[in-house]
Amino acid sequence: MNEAVTKRFLLYFRLMLLVWILIANAFFHVIEFDYSWLVFLSNIMLFTMEGDIKDRFISVELGGLVGMVLTVLAMLAIAALTPVLGGLPGLLPLAVVLFILIILHPYAPKVLNNVGFAYLTVACIDAETFAANLPRFFFVYIVGSLIFNGVCILLMKPAKALAAKTVKA
Repeated sequence: MNEAVTKRFLLYFRLMLLVWILIANAFFHVIEFDYSWLVFLSNIMLFTMEGDIKDRFISVELGGLVGMVLTVLAMLAIAALTPVLGGLPGLLPLAVVLFILIILHPYAPKVLNNVGFAYLTVACIDAETFAANLPRFFFVYIVGSLIFNGVCILLMKPAKALAAKTVKA
């Protein structure tokens, strides 16, 4: 794409994204759904990561899922170890999870990345709600982010076509 087409594509794509985000927000509002952050956080990550869009999509979906699984494992281990070891040593599982996400990242960047770290962080803000609603959280993340981010990627094609058509005209 030449520069004029690229600029036009970005304009059209951003406008399409804006409308899609507003539609999704309206939907979540109408159904009074409290966990839309699971979907929108993945979308923010999708467009702030570098690289090919397909690679980013895979990294976001897998990274978020791994982050949530590691959160569950850490919560289970902390709950088991804290009564035995006390408060501070009971946080050892958190150190293990952070080690996995941070130190092992270069060896498996598609699954151990900032997306997983973000989901770990946000899920722990209200760990009780997260723990009490695990099936719902995982379902919403998997289905919601796949659909929402998938539509965002699909919007790129008509935005490119429209940009190419309007620049030629």
